Amino acid sequence: WLLRHTAHDVWHHFDDIGRIAVALGAGPTPASTAGRVTGLFAGDGGVPKQPRDEVRIGYRGVEGDRQAVRKHHGRVWQALCLYSAEVLQALQDEGHGIFAGAAGENVTVAGLDWPSLRPGMRLGLGAEVLVELTVYATPCKANAQWFADRRFSRIDHDLHPGFSRLYAAVLRDGVLRTGDPVTIEP
Repeated sequence: WLLRHTAHDVWHHFDDIGRIAVALGAGPTPASTAGRVTGLFAGDGGVPKQPRDEVRIGYRGVEGDRQAVRKHHGRVWQALCLYSAEVLQALQDEGHGIFAGAAGENVTVAGLDWPSLRPGMRLGLGAEVLVELTVYATPCKANAQWFADRRFSRIDHDLHPGFSRLYAAVLRDGVLRTGDPVTIEP
């Protein structure tokens, strides 16, 4: 217990240091700090997730959403999965059959400089929801079906930076609707 608690405490200190550094101007500054929600998705496990016009987002993510394999998904730091409408379009332009909701994301956004987003950044979603980006989502083999060559590693951040989904922890819950604004918080 003591080791786990110490590791947890150290992790939070690193988070604090990162937030302070970003507040002081370190790190990339996104070219666009405002966008909008273009899609909301939830499902009963697996992909694709089904579209919703409105969702309630709480500490554990979208109410009513479930992950089929809890071993790798669904922790509080993975409460929401976000993706870029522009990245989806770029993948479609390459000939892949991926579409919004297909990769298991809960929120699709447009208008943000997606490649410049990093874990530690905070996003305001609509009028109520505040999230903190936590980690790039590791692609799952269930997503192979959306790729012409079945190489789902096309959305792996380590191999193709700027094409990955991002997980987020929910800091403030609320209702989110398609069309709501998305802002990068200072």
